[in-house]
Amino acid sequence: MILYTGNPFVDVGLAIAANIGNQASLSNISSDDLSKAVKFLHSHVDSLKSLKVLSEFWVNNPFMGINPEQKPKYDRFLKDLGDQTLASRSGYCQICGQSPVVGETDRCWFPLAAGGDSDPCTLPGLRGKTICASCLSAVVILPLGCRSCKDGAYFIHVAEPDLQVQAVAEGVTTIRIALAKKAGEGIKHGTALSGRIALLEIISGSDLWDHTQPGHMEQIPRGGATIISFTNRGNGPKFNELHLPAEALEFFSELATVRLREYFAEWVRKVQKFTNDNKRKDIGDQLCNDVEGRRSLAPLFRAMKKPYIDRHPGERAHLQKEELQMLEIYEDIALRKKNRFDALQRIAVRVNEMPQSYRDSFVKRLGSTGTKEGILGLFKEYCKRKRLAVTSEELRAIDSSNASEAISLLYLLCNAEE
Repeated sequence: MILYTGNPFVDVGLAIAANIGNQASLSNISSDDLSKAVKFLHSHVDSLKSLKVLSEFWVNNPFMGINPEQKPKYDRFLKDLGDQTLASRSGYCQICGQSPVVGETDRCWFPLAAGGDSDPCTLPGLRGKTICASCLSAVVILPLGCRSCKDGAYFIHVAEPDLQVQAVAEGVTTIRIALAKKAGEGIKHGTALSGRIALLEIISGSDLWDHTQPGHMEQIPRGGATIISFTNRGNGPKFNELHLPAEALEFFSELATVRLREYFAEWVRKVQKFTNDNKRKDIGDQLCNDVEGRRSLAPLFRAMKKPYIDRHPGERAHLQKEELQMLEIYEDIALRKKNRFDALQRIAVRVNEMPQSYRDSFVKRLGSTGTKEGILGLFKEYCKRKRLAVTSEELRAIDSSNASEAISLLYLLCNAEE
């Protein structure tokens, strides 16, 4: 029986086999489906090498031109794996726990396996993985279903067997088209970014969440999705991971519906530019952490926009209408905090209706406020002397919120394009 393992490399490989075998779910695949996929890979190894695909997955492997005298041995290994005739021995697979196993594998077949700190999916310090034939077959066929970006190959992992097959379908189709055309256009994603923020740009623009596209998922995975990029090349293999909760995926789906996906991608690129300009490596990660942790994006964008606003106090439209719309959708769908957003937006309208000097003074002081006591004191002062009205319901919405999020949201809303 083929098991859903929880190991992203193996589960994605199983889903690739399911696609090749025309199975709708990981629950339906058999050892014959895995065998068929391994044989397909074996017959296209030279083409995959010419498309520069294999180096992300295999290392010190003769199929890439390294140690050519060992190629007959590796060729026999792939043939036996596809024919299900590899010799087995007693033991339990470190991935799925099943017995028997076919031996120990390292980075020549299993990306990132072995090394003291290079394998994110097992205990450190192991030379390789003791593995069964099914899990090994799944990992070996990864080159047939992963696209690549600046940091190497990437894939999307979800915890539901049916949806996992849908999650890799685009990659499988892309590779098969490239093999047929003998050209690699489309295998590599066009993002110029790297690291986790590149993964955010990629997954936010995926058609998996766009219900207007034929390749979308039937439903949003209840446990969210994890996008992983990795490279197995050289002495220092790299691994990036970004987990998006279901609410974030729903947010991306709504962006596709209202045609704001490209604006979000531009948002991501602005964060990266701000990171580069200020030589701050943590800003991009902060954006990713906020989306992962379902936190408001307002504090980050307040920090980015405040320097310009301080230099141009007479201007108001510092948050473009598309950015405002995205921020509202994010607060509503990703955070489930529409009531807070609406309350702060009503206050922002009243702030902007105050006389210009009062309004500018309020916004400047708001931009320098960082505590709940500070913003409540600001309201008290301006409500008493400057005719700013704030209802008890609006005060409760702020008092029950994270202070930095509420202050940042109000600051941005006061500087938003009408």
